[in-house]
Amino acid sequence: MSLGVLNNISAIYAQNNLANTQASLSKTLQQLSSGSRINSGADDAAGLSLANGLQASATALSQSAKNASEGVDFLQVADGALSQVTSLLNRAVTLATEASNGTLNSSQVGAANSEYQKILTEIDTINNNTEYNGINTFAKNAAYTVGSGTDVVDIGATGGAVGVASEADVTYNGMTLKLLNSGTTGSSSTVGTIAANGTGRYIMQSSDTLSTIAGQINSQFGASVASVQGNQLVLAGGAKLTSTSSNLVDKLQIPTAAAGGTSTLTVGNANDTLTVNTSALNFTPTGGTATAITNFGAAATGNLHQLAAQINTQFAAVGVNATVSGNTMKITGGTISTANNVSESEAVNAKANQSVAIFTSDGTISQSYNNSASDMVQASSSALSLAGTDLTSTAGAQAALSAINSAITTVAASRGTIGANINTLTAVGNVMTTQSTNTLAAENDVTATDYGQATSDMSKYQILSQTGIAALSQANQAQQLITKLLQ
Repeated sequence: MSLGVLNNISAIYAQNNLANTQASLSKTLQQLSSGSRINSGADDAAGLSLANGLQASATALSQSAKNASEGVDFLQVADGALSQVTSLLNRAVTLATEASNGTLNSSQVGAANSEYQKILTEIDTINNNTEYNGINTFAKNAAYTVGSGTDVVDIGATGGAVGVASEADVTYNGMTLKLLNSGTTGSSSTVGTIAANGTGRYIMQSSDTLSTIAGQINSQFGASVASVQGNQLVLAGGAKLTSTSSNLVDKLQIPTAAAGGTSTLTVGNANDTLTVNTSALNFTPTGGTATAITNFGAAATGNLHQLAAQINTQFAAVGVNATVSGNTMKITGGTISTANNVSESEAVNAKANQSVAIFTSDGTISQSYNNSASDMVQASSSALSLAGTDLTSTAGAQAALSAINSAITTVAASRGTIGANINTLTAVGNVMTTQSTNTLAAENDVTATDYGQATSDMSKYQILSQTGIAALSQANQAQQLITKLLQ
């Protein structure tokens, strides 16, 4: 190789190698100081993408475990409230058993009944006011309750044509469905699904039941937000039912005298107003003839308790006895009948459903565990079929005792439902915690610095750095030899 001074090739080689060594040493020191093998996309692009995905999944799983834990807390509040309801019902059993004994005088019976009514009030208070983080723990999503799911229902007047003003509105996701009285004229029903933020109409038919209404709501909203549960129309998903000008009407299906009448009448609420349509409500004592019930003639009104009291007053002399337990009247010694329907008028529950769904996700797949305890469980005296019961008579106390025992069974079943949900969410939380741990372990394998390898590399690059500097120094000194030729 010829001697020259224009380019110091040896120095350039030494400089390049030294620069590479310094870069590798810097990268190694960064790995050692951060604890992460991947500190930029340049370190490992594929590994960085995988690590970021695993990190997102671990974060979602960790929060999902917390969500499940909060769901358990919510349910435990409901379970604790129901335990208090059970305690109150146990006291009610004592009172009803005591009042069923014929040895009590009227003052003692009155005192027992007074305490019993306060127990029912407290049960309603628990149902209405028990909350977790401002969310009601018990169901408030039953929009309307009737005596039987097969009863015919209408809007507004108990009979005859009325104007468009008599309506009930169902609202959901910005849409409104107007339910109109069966006698409405001059308006057509919307066909198909309601457009976004639009309004539809449905004119009630003479044979419509809760199932018909639920079907119309779901069809026109294009979503399953309405269902019939027993004798209740239940709305979910934030849908709610409001009556803008009048109540919904349940046309109780009471048979005619020719059909044998009925000795049992169940209504949605024993305190709701009953209206006789166009003709009197009749009573037929066993072996006797049909007689109009006083104060329950055409267009007359009264509730189930008043109807039972009137039957007892008017027909007690022939061995008739009518008792009301919960929302059902039972008659011994005869039957009631009518030539037309008797209607029960009830204001709708305008509160939207406060269902609670526990959301979980692994970062890609998401699920909602519906809290059926919040959706379905109710603890009110009405839901437990205790509304309207009293201990003012031996027969009434015995009927109340039967209703209380049924209510205790219902509450126990509700607590079982809540307990099952608690166990489910606890299992979900455990699964999410395990998945989060395993996902973090996988992320650690991808990104964590191998300190054994990194310290070895650091030693190597430190030595190479020192030898590189020495080599560069020697390369620079080598060209000084050319000056010897000029001496």
